[in-house]
Amino acid sequence: MKRTIHGTWQALAMLLVAAMTMSACHSAASGGTSSGTAAQTNGEPGGASYVSSAPLSSQTTTFTVPDPSFNNMTAETLTIPAGWQGQGMIMTAACTSLPWPVFRAYSNDGLMQMRYEPVFGWVWRPNFKGVNTTGCIPVKQQMTAAQFLQYYVGTIQGGVHVVGAMQVPANYQQWAQNFANSSNAVYSRAPGQLSSTVTADTAALRIETIDGSYVIEERLRTVVLCTINNNPGPYYGGTCWSRVDVLAAPQGKLDALVALADGDNLPNGQPTQQWEQAVLARQRQQSQQAMATLRNMEQAEARAIQQQFQQFASMMNANHAAFMQQQESQFQTAMANANAQMNAQSTAASDWVDYALDQQTVAGPGGTANVSSAYSETWTNGTQYYQTNDPNVNPNGVLAGNWARTTQVHGNGQPK
Repeated sequence: MKRTIHGTWQALAMLLVAAMTMSACHSAASGGTSSGTAAQTNGEPGGASYVSSAPLSSQTTTFTVPDPSFNNMTAETLTIPAGWQGQGMIMTAACTSLPWPVFRAYSNDGLMQMRYEPVFGWVWRPNFKGVNTTGCIPVKQQMTAAQFLQYYVGTIQGGVHVVGAMQVPANYQQWAQNFANSSNAVYSRAPGQLSSTVTADTAALRIETIDGSYVIEERLRTVVLCTINNNPGPYYGGTCWSRVDVLAAPQGKLDALVALADGDNLPNGQPTQQWEQAVLARQRQQSQQAMATLRNMEQAEARAIQQQFQQFASMMNANHAAFMQQQESQFQTAMANANAQMNAQSTAASDWVDYALDQQTVAGPGGTANVSSAYSETWTNGTQYYQTNDPNVNPNGVLAGNWARTTQVHGNGQPK
């Protein structure tokens, strides 16, 4: 019964927190990311001077993002600098069950960008062995926002230069704390061992990467929210999630972009009423289904216990052992089917992200990397990438280093 009650409480908590924090989820301050790296003609960063195709204007424009889970219903309107292009979609984050926008917006020359990355989630329940960690990152403890940014930097392909910490805007810190306060109001009404405490932390980091012949500065900013249960028993432990947003600009231009984004609270996502209602209705339905499943399983278990008792009194031990073996086989089959389905969903979701962000994931000597999808051929020397649409081009002997052709894979690194 521990496994059943745990799953049902997660569904109920998901509904309550989503209902109270839906608006807060999508009105946080802005973020963006850098473009993919490319090989240099001499194998080293160049000294090119950045000349923008247009000055950074205080004027803004908007674009909308759809939710594929609701037949591409318009979910949110996002605000970006005037003259920029934007694209994205809504994704439900693993380990959180909360829908968030994943998007990128970029200037005409592509060197100034803002982006929301997919949400990261992790869970640890040392006293409960049946926790589903599909799609979670392999972290088993609470982390500060600064610690998570160090973890995130380690996942960036091609290497980065960490410049140092940056100031987090006060309104972003307040948004994070309001999110935690709303969630704590929900958990304060939870019974007994289910009572938990939600914490919020924020941090920002300045890094540098290379894009072609340009040095690109980026501000990585994150919020980490953790739900901690310190009561002894199966629910002891916690769940955390973190969302990273990134602003990127050529060297010397980042501060102006940060001032614009933070000053206007870009992208200032505004969810549509129709989408909010659809999300809450789905959460409510899932909660009702979880409760119905719980009642059915309790009744089925009661009948099974009675039957087992009667069989134990009237049948040989061999028959009882056969019955238990059959139950175990059915359970293992169900778990295998569920895991296979979740793996397929994870692969499809990662491909959606690549499609939405106009990128492809390739594997080579340096591991996997996200590069532009505008080219059919990608070569790497382990740290840099060269792209072309000519299948007969070979950079070996032309560019410095040993180059190997990469292989296109799924967005999560699985082979195609």
